[in-house]
Amino acid sequence: GKRVVIPAGQYAWARGAFEGNTNQSAPVSASLFHRIGTFYNGDYHGWQLTVGLRPSTRIQSEIGWNRDDITLPGGRFRNDLVPVKVSYAFTSLASVQGLLQYNKQASTFSSNIRLALLDRSGTGFFLVYNDRRDTSPFTADELLGRSFVVKYTRLFDF
Repeated sequence: GKRVVIPAGQYAWARGAFEGNTNQSAPVSASLFHRIGTFYNGDYHGWQLTVGLRPSTRIQSEIGWNRDDITLPGGRFRNDLVPVKVSYAFTSLASVQGLLQYNKQASTFSSNIRLALLDRSGTGFFLVYNDRRDTSPFTADELLGRSFVVKYTRLFDF
């Protein structure tokens, strides 16, 4: 990707947003976000489009496209992110979820797969697998990181 340097200093920015979506519980849904504002000492325009599919009560999926368009005094750059989410619920307390994501600016493909066996209020046992790979045409395919996480959370009532 293109390298843009942001000088050290204090920055403040503001953003406005437009948001529109259809019924998210319908078998097919869509959402659109547009954000506009400042970014460090430049301008920001962002788009996010998501299409969701819910073929049954157990299966949900989404595919999206996010674009960030940044203009700074030192240069301009764009980033495209394509996330794909899939979720399957075995029961109301047991599910498997996957997030696959391509980042054009960084030329990376990442995946996050999670098995959740819940007790109550989001607490329970989680198995998580993460994988991140370089997909740049200028370098050989390379594994950038991989992790396997076992996590147990518990909510205490006082």
